[in-house]
Amino acid sequence: MLRGAIVGLGNVAINGHLPGWEGCERAQIVAAADAMQTRLDEARCRLPTAGLYTDVEALLSSEPLDFLDICTPPVTHASLIRLALDRGLHVLCEKPLVLSTDELRMVTHAQVDSACVLHTVHNWQYAPIILKATDLIRQGRIGTVRRVNWQVHRHEPSVAVQSSSRSVERTVCDNWRLDPAIAGGGILLDHGYHALYIVLSWLNEEPRTVAATLEKRTHPEWPVEDTATVRLHCPESVADIFLTWAASSRSNSAVIEGTSGTIRVDDDILLLTDNDGQQRWEFEQSLSKGSHHPDWFSRVRDDFLQEISDTERQGKNLARASYCVQLLHRAKESHARAGQPLAVSDRRQG
Repeated sequence: MLRGAIVGLGNVAINGHLPGWEGCERAQIVAAADAMQTRLDEARCRLPTAGLYTDVEALLSSEPLDFLDICTPPVTHASLIRLALDRGLHVLCEKPLVLSTDELRMVTHAQVDSACVLHTVHNWQYAPIILKATDLIRQGRIGTVRRVNWQVHRHEPSVAVQSSSRSVERTVCDNWRLDPAIAGGGILLDHGYHALYIVLSWLNEEPRTVAATLEKRTHPEWPVEDTATVRLHCPESVADIFLTWAASSRSNSAVIEGTSGTIRVDDDILLLTDNDGQQRWEFEQSLSKGSHHPDWFSRVRDDFLQEISDTERQGKNLARASYCVQLLHRAKESHARAGQPLAVSDRRQG
């Protein structure tokens, strides 16, 4: 039984990660850390026998651990990853893995030196409707993918508990997702990371260029963008990603066009049109419902634990996460250059 600790007891940890760890036969959460004592007090009923700390280094010095599960805001990821890897711990980290290519180099070097697993939470790939779309693509039901259109519509960011390190003077509301000093950006970093690892799994080739435009469509007072438009251009295919916090309602949709068919995803409905006609699947939960998804996290958990025990699987998740970080970096550069398409490095995807 592996022993793990959670760092950061916000909404995603309490409503997503902790339920996902409960009942696991291979690992257990034996400790947790959060800078706010009130959150530790509230979590006591969920972790009655765990060691609870307000300081991560105190936790690491006091608890014999095998892994760290990082659920803190993005600005803290790189330093916490480095701290854990330097102590010989495997790391499971919420998305985005890190916020810059400099941070990416730091954590990948630390991972190599430690020989430990560094795994990012790519939970959206385990939404049942996404699993079905991916399976149909891999079966060849629509031929070779030529175009992907991915859209996320929200009227506001996901709810986030206040961060103790929050830069109050630079934020106009209580959600740390709107503070660039903590979140690293707006909807591009938040929802764009999910979009990238899903779209990359559907394309049969790597992007050659990325172009992006960031906007403040309805919230000019926010210090981050509320809308992002991204295009990935490959040698024989293209992917368009549209993300907004400025919509009137919540929805998720995708259209995947292939050489011999099309898949349409509309929240809880999937339509396949191919040479055999049209098939329809309806799923129990809408893709846009909620933001914690403990059932999806359980699959991520199993991948992480499997990667620890199976050396042949090690590094695949990190390769995909690293590629997403680099694409997001180039997307921000593209916006700074008025949406100019910028070349991206050739890199084997995980």
